[in-house]
Amino acid sequence: MERAWLAVGLIGQALFFSRFFVQWLASERAGRSVAPRSFWWLSLGGTLLLGAYTLHRDQAILLPIFAINLGVYARNLALPSGRCGRLHPVAAAGLGLCAGLLLLSLAPPAARPATALEPGWRFVGAIGSALWSVRFLIQWYASERRGSSHFPPNFWIVSLVGNLALLAYALRLGDPVYIAGFLPGPLVQARNLMLSFSATSPPRRNGTQEQ
Repeated sequence: MERAWLAVGLIGQALFFSRFFVQWLASERAGRSVAPRSFWWLSLGGTLLLGAYTLHRDQAILLPIFAINLGVYARNLALPSGRCGRLHPVAAAGLGLCAGLLLLSLAPPAARPATALEPGWRFVGAIGSALWSVRFLIQWYASERRGSSHFPPNFWIVSLVGNLALLAYALRLGDPVYIAGFLPGPLVQARNLMLSFSATSPPRRNGTQEQ
């Protein structure tokens, strides 16, 4: 049974990794940080699988990540459809699951010695979880203002800090599923920050140099 749950977690992480690979390729082609529609579908699939794995592992600290982001992913799928003024069915379903996961995250987790960590490490995990959740609220707000799905630079900054905290927590927890998910993140986030700032920086004038 444990092998089956491990497979669920690894498949979920594979979806999460592939979504940023897709987003990275699209951004490199565009020369700026972009959000392709396939990114959000892969995010939804990965969230459902990893949310189930997190419930199995009794990691209440990490559960709000999947709860909040699930609704954000669903809403981003609605934005390109031109129905931004009303709740899209996909968004409604995602928000319903989001509320359910949030309620589950409030329940006390089962006491398991394997998942019990020192208060300091639980604090690191809570901070990482908070930042990892807030980053997509930042992205959601920016996308609603624009009327289309996109990634503002602040999203990548918060993602980088939250990712490093969660990677440290995952390493202390010793869970290969979480480690595999958070290990490649900083590289993707740093590259997207470079693309974001290069796209917004003013072009240099040809033939002029500062003395």
